[in-house]
Amino acid sequence: MKKSLLLLGVIAALAIGAPAYSQYIYMDVNADGICNNSDVLTSSITGVDIYWNTNHNQSGTVATCSDGFSALDFSSFDIIVHSSGSGSVTYNSFTPSSQITSAGLSVVNPLTVAGNDAGVGYAISGITYMSPGLIKLGTLNVTVTGSPQLNFLGTSPDPSIPSFGTGFGSHCSGTDNPNTITLGIDFADNCGTAAGTPTEATTWGKIKQLYK
Repeated sequence: MKKSLLLLGVIAALAIGAPAYSQYIYMDVNADGICNNSDVLTSSITGVDIYWNTNHNQSGTVATCSDGFSALDFSSFDIIVHSSGSGSVTYNSFTPSSQITSAGLSVVNPLTVAGNDAGVGYAISGITYMSPGLIKLGTLNVTVTGSPQLNFLGTSPDPSIPSFGTGFGSHCSGTDNPNTITLGIDFADNCGTAAGTPTEATTWGKIKQLYK
């Protein structure tokens, strides 16, 4: 009985100590405002829209700050993106959305490229905060060759990129970075571009089925 009570106490302590954030950052390449398997990079893609939902997770359920009362509002952001797969992505520029510029955010960490990675950051000057919710950060303008993929990195692997990683400033306190909710530390929900299905592989698969 004592062992059972001790185990329950440990579980309760872990539950209380665990962060309750659950934000969602994602990419959209076909302008439908969501991220799914249709968001594939091809040579025709010249821009990748980036969104952040500060108070909902990927499933749409509401997220709250771990302290139980602070708002998951928004005053700044940094993002780090990484390209991989067959092909390449050239990072040309970043255009902030009208939602970002009208709120008074301006660039503090200009778009910086290091190999397959790129980072950029914006912040509001002063003490103004955007309300919690869905925010379109802007558009990463790119040139695509082949069939690469893009995804977010929680922290920058290269010190030459000024942006520390992928996170946003908020009244809600972060776990490791003060008042910064960071991917891979405070939340996990994110969605990058999808992998395309090679035409040759699909055609060869159909031929093999015919001769079985």
